[in-house]
Amino acid sequence: MLSQAAEKAIEFSRKYLKPAQREPFTPEMVQGARKSADEGNPFSFPAGVTLEEVASPVKGEFYRLEQKKLKDTVLLFLHGGAYATGTVKSRRGLAVKLGQLISCDVFAVDYTQYPEGRHPAAQNDVEAAYAYLRERYSHILVFGESAGATLALTLTLSLKEKGEKLPDRLALFSPVISQLSILTSEYLNDDRDPMLVGAGDPVPYFTEPAKKDPLISPIYGDFQGFPPMMINCGSEEVKLDHSLILNYLATKAGVDTALKVWPGLFHVFVLFDMPESDQAVKQIADFLRKD
Repeated sequence: MLSQAAEKAIEFSRKYLKPAQREPFTPEMVQGARKSADEGNPFSFPAGVTLEEVASPVKGEFYRLEQKKLKDTVLLFLHGGAYATGTVKSRRGLAVKLGQLISCDVFAVDYTQYPEGRHPAAQNDVEAAYAYLRERYSHILVFGESAGATLALTLTLSLKEKGEKLPDRLALFSPVISQLSILTSEYLNDDRDPMLVGAGDPVPYFTEPAKKDPLISPIYGDFQGFPPMMINCGSEEVKLDHSLILNYLATKAGVDTALKVWPGLFHVFVLFDMPESDQAVKQIADFLRKD
C-alpha cells in the first residue's frame, strides 16, 4: 500500500506536472519550468554541509561535507528534465541527502540543455566534469535520474571507448535508453504514469534522435566491462521498459546489476518527499557506498 504522501504526489503530478509535459518545448516554456522547479523545491543547507559554486573550468555545485568518512570519494550527481527543464538547484535536497548517507562530497553538474545547446553539449559538459573530478578524487560514484541517468550511461560508454578509468559504481533512477518513445510501456502506461507522457515526439535537444548512436540512445551500447550498476524505477511509469531492457542488456554483458521496480510508483518518484523516496535513497546510498 502506498503512503499518503505518495498518493498526494500522484494527485499533484497528474493535475499540475503531466499536463505541462504535453506543451511544446519553447524557450519560454523551458524557462518557466526551470523557475517553477527551483521555486517549488526550496532547500536550506544543513549544518555541516557547505555549498561551493563552480563556474570554471566546469559549471556546477559542490556540496562539501565537513565530516565525511570517504574523503577520497565524490558523488557525481546528474539531474534529469528531458535535457531542458531540469536544474541543479531544484535537486539539491536529493543530492545532499545522498552525500550525507554515503558520507562523501557531491558535485552536481550544471550541464548545457536545450534551447541553449544541443547534443553533444551535455555529453561534453559531463565528460569535462568527470575529468575535473578525476584530478581531485580517487573514487567517483555516479547517480543520475531520467535524462541524468542516460548521461551517466553515455558518460561511462564514452570513457570505456576511450580506454579511460570508469566510475566505481552507477546508480540510475528511471533511465531513458532510447530517444524514440516506441517501447510498449510508453503506450500501455501512458494513463498510469502521473508524471510523464508516453509515446510522443523526441525531446528537441537531439537533432538526430533516431540515429543508432549509443551516446544518444544507450540501448545500442556495449556494456561489457561496466562497473556495478543499480537501476530503480516505478512499476507504473511510461519508461518502465527502458529499465527492464537495460537490466537485461547489462546482465547479459556480465555486469553486476541490481534492479528495483517499485510497485505503484511513477517516473522519478524519488524527487518527492515521501517514505518510499526515503527508502529508495537509503538503498541507493548503501549500494554506492560498497567497496
